[in-house]
Amino acid sequence: MFIEISSNLKKLSKFFPENLYIVGGYVRNKLMGLQSGDVDLASSVDVEEVSKRLAGTDFQVKIKNLKLGSILISCKGENYEYTAFRKEIYANDGSHCPIRVELTNKIEEDAPRRDFTINSIYYNINKDECVDLYHGVIDLAQRTLRCTENPEEILKNDGERILRMVRIAGELNFKIEKKTRECATKYTSNLQDIQGVRKFLEIEKILYCDKRYNLSKGSLKRALKILNELGAWKYFALSVKQVKYNMVFKTEDRFLGLLIDIVDSQKPECLQTFLEGFLREQFGFNGAMAKRIFIYLAGYYDALDGMKNKEYFFNYFENWAYIYPLIGNKSKHIQNKYNFFYRYIIEYGLAIRLADLKLDEGDIAKKFPAIDQRNYNRILNNLLSKVFDGKISNDKKSLLEEIEKNLINY
Repeated sequence: MFIEISSNLKKLSKFFPENLYIVGGYVRNKLMGLQSGDVDLASSVDVEEVSKRLAGTDFQVKIKNLKLGSILISCKGENYEYTAFRKEIYANDGSHCPIRVELTNKIEEDAPRRDFTINSIYYNINKDECVDLYHGVIDLAQRTLRCTENPEEILKNDGERILRMVRIAGELNFKIEKKTRECATKYTSNLQDIQGVRKFLEIEKILYCDKRYNLSKGSLKRALKILNELGAWKYFALSVKQVKYNMVFKTEDRFLGLLIDIVDSQKPECLQTFLEGFLREQFGFNGAMAKRIFIYLAGYYDALDGMKNKEYFFNYFENWAYIYPLIGNKSKHIQNKYNFFYRYIIEYGLAIRLADLKLDEGDIAKKFPAIDQRNYNRILNNLLSKVFDGKISNDKKSLLEEIEKNLINY
């Protein structure tokens, strides 16, 4: 069974008389006639020996993870991840990384650590043939996603594999084999053990699963439906059993759309407390990024609630470009209403930000040293409001005079 590979890979295989294999998504996609990306390599040769064999050649070696027997091999713009055949032993806590790795020279002992049959087809570069221990080629033909071994062993220690299962089912428009699905449901609680950043990356891939190969317009709906059926959102610290998906299908930034759907389903008492905590704890966002996303969604909800134009743009003028499309996906009328006022502010050069005032904290401190600096922000916001309403002119003299009139209040 011939699979097209580069001349670099053919050259590399000459350093592995024991046999060099490609395994994983690259083989799967080639067999399906799809675009192939990352090349994962494997053989019985340990990484130290591989480094020795490739020393002084066109192939550069970089250590990725010695514990897992993993290195990166590069040559003329091509990159491959190489791992020696190994057996993995996991703790019973849902953690992604094995607690122990044992090297082996047998492909039959390496194969069980693969997740799904369609990802466990080995292509022997030296012999130009496939080694398919779990009948993955048949599952490809039947468009079925199935665990290689007993699903209990494959899914009980790794929540990421459950999210990967959802993503692949969406990307390829595959059905999930009954026992695999039942076991994924049983161990969905492992999702809460995934590191936040890794969880975010997998969710992002799921959200754009229909874009990767463009196999089905319903791929995203299918993947998100599976998340609901698995009861996955419960393990994202949500109290709702299912998320009602709506905006995620309409927004260009699908993650923001999903967050709106989560908020609409969860109905938190305080948007800021919920959203910033959710993003930090579940997806590992830093405080600044979590706050920025909160502002986008707060601007969306405040517009739907009909906040007055002046108050609205005092809060959201700087972020309108990000909020504008979110509102449009819900109500063109509301979007146009606020955008008219936004354009009016720009056209007439209205002061809408503290930075637009012809006076700053340094001017206050110099002219009124007795004023407590803790009052500066309140003073400047009061001035901005009066300038915006046309009650005072936006020049330093007028602004200082206005402060002086109200010194008793400061």
